Amino acid sequence: MTRDAQEGLFEAPAPAADPAPAPSSRPRTTAGFAVAGHDPVASVRLIGVLPHLDRPFDYAVPATLDAAGPGMRVKVRFSGREHDGIVLARSARASTDRPLAPLARLVSEDVVISPDMLRVCEEVAERCAGSVGDVLRLAIPPRHARAEKADRAAEEKESTEASASPEDPVPAEEPDAGEEEASAAPADDLLTAYAGLPALVSRAGAPQGPVPRAAVVLEPAHSWDDLTAQAIESLPDGAGSLVIAPDQRDVQRLHRCLESHGIAHEVLTSADGPEKRYRAFRRILRGASRVVIGNRSAAFAPVADLALAICLDPADDLLVEPRAPYPHLRTILQSRSAQEHCALLLVSRSLDPQTLFLAETGYLHLLPPVPAPLTAVRPHIEAMDEYLREREGPSGRSRMPQQAMRVLREGMARGPVLVQVPRSGYVPAVACTFCGTRCRCPQCAAPLVLRGRGGGLQCTVCGRREDAYRCPECSRTQVRALVIGSARTAEELRRAFPDAPFRVAGGAQGPVPDDDVPDGAIVVATPGAEPAPPGGFAAALLLDADAMLARAAYDADIEAVRRWSNAIALVRPQAERGRVLIVGTSTLPAIRDLVAHRSSVFLDRVMEDRRALDLPPVSKVSEVVGDRPAVRSFLAQTALPDGTDVFGPVDVPEEDDRIRSRAVLRLAVERSRELADALRAGIAARSAHKDPGSLRVRLDPPDVF
Repeated sequence: MTRDAQEGLFEAPAPAADPAPAPSSRPRTTAGFAVAGHDPVASVRLIGVLPHLDRPFDYAVPATLDAAGPGMRVKVRFSGREHDGIVLARSARASTDRPLAPLARLVSEDVVISPDMLRVCEEVAERCAGSVGDVLRLAIPPRHARAEKADRAAEEKESTEASASPEDPVPAEEPDAGEEEASAAPADDLLTAYAGLPALVSRAGAPQGPVPRAAVVLEPAHSWDDLTAQAIESLPDGAGSLVIAPDQRDVQRLHRCLESHGIAHEVLTSADGPEKRYRAFRRILRGASRVVIGNRSAAFAPVADLALAICLDPADDLLVEPRAPYPHLRTILQSRSAQEHCALLLVSRSLDPQTLFLAETGYLHLLPPVPAPLTAVRPHIEAMDEYLREREGPSGRSRMPQQAMRVLREGMARGPVLVQVPRSGYVPAVACTFCGTRCRCPQCAAPLVLRGRGGGLQCTVCGRREDAYRCPECSRTQVRALVIGSARTAEELRRAFPDAPFRVAGGAQGPVPDDDVPDGAIVVATPGAEPAPPGGFAAALLLDADAMLARAAYDADIEAVRRWSNAIALVRPQAERGRVLIVGTSTLPAIRDLVAHRSSVFLDRVMEDRRALDLPPVSKVSEVVGDRPAVRSFLAQTALPDGTDVFGPVDVPEEDDRIRSRAVLRLAVERSRELADALRAGIAARSAHKDPGSLRVRLDPPDVF
């Protein structure tokens, strides 16, 4: 299989070394760009322009802006407006005889992007059928003058203190033998718990040889925060590392873990304000911080001497950029791994099809765990099978059988317990009792929900209260709950355990701090909102498993296993009497996969089905959404590769009463570059012709089917 067979993957060949010129003719360089002194012409890449203008433009460099060098941010006049741009190179002569417009202003003398990062942006744009200008907008944060001034002052102060310090450092006191032994031998060495992981870390950043890339599926008892900290500690001095976590809470937990290990690092997240974010960006840019953690907004962090890039939970849909060209974080890190020759490590709780596909194509290696007693690495996991249901009688068929109550009662005697439900709210989905038609608002067609005990149905969009609902299909008035939310579940459990402290996490209730979970508490949470108490949960109850698997998506089973696995990792191992009960149809493959330890049957079956149906990751899929005429004209005018399957376009009603069209394109993954190039050319042609209507094109969106 060719390299293009790997979705979003590529291995760029190492560029040939240029012969060094003679010292007398050696040009001045800025961050690796070749610059001739006092060049009158600058090649500028504009940021955020129309797709058909996504190419370099030449501008004259006036004498007052002679400091403008490659990698610097400038302002230029284009089409009567002022735009941001990045200087790519300077030359002695222009490529045209026409007079050139001059650079309007030099924004800053900081070199905000390196040649390697620029090549990463170009490759991401090509892979995602987008423009380089849009990727540059994701990679470079807006300049903040006050933050830049403050960081320049801090840089000068650090330089002054470093020059004033004595050259010979004062020897530190030798630690006690017991302390040295304790620091040298951590209680739980997670690197050695996975075969090949120490070798990957030792090879990280090596200038010669192949780039190591691997994926690790952690045991439930192992913390990915501790594993990340140990991997960073094992890197050589001066080596840079980048760690990406899905959301803000994961970043904060990793931040606390690195602080406990004494690892200096920089936190770069989208939740920071412009000033704080740009100051952190500049510290990273000048090499003051070589360990960077953050969410997807830190994917382009300019880490100096990047040796290791780690992605936690790569299958989380939060790692998909919501702005054009909608790249997945995995694609960005793979591009950086190829261009910057840094090791890549994907860490997760469950194996997803995309990671398995990368392993099958030889892009990375799956590192198995070293055999260990199951009681030490995972809790006791069981499902409500037919034996348990028949033993209980009628209550065994209920949503919360007696076995679930028993697990909660026994767990509360040893610590906090977790109850995971698929949805927040009270009753977030209701349907007609007779015909099963989903209850919708007669005014705006949005779903009707039940917000409290004894209340009427209410619309989630327009707020209309429907006290006299009548089914439009069968005219019946009785309704039933399709899904029970976290608020209703907590209400039921409060009646069963009136003396227990309760915490509800997720939805309108918001998150629960990790240190606000007392012993004996019952925590009702939605997937992803579970707190992580320091001592772990004594037991966990995974309710409504069938409803989780019934989500209207082709990857509902994979996503359910991922969410369940993340919740199980919060429970103490079986050696500490940790216990997990899954309430659902125990014969379903996804539930059986949780009970069986590291079984490949479920994922092999998923991959077999996807090959038979030509679903990702064995095929390249694109989604085209927009106004009806825009979608139809785009499909008619774009020269798609031969063999491209086109599904649609079909009309999709929006909440604002607009009718939009949606089409899905599919092509063999071996020809993924052809599809991306064709879509990119079609978008540019549409922009050049100024075709009316809105249009959005995404490659491999997580919700395509």
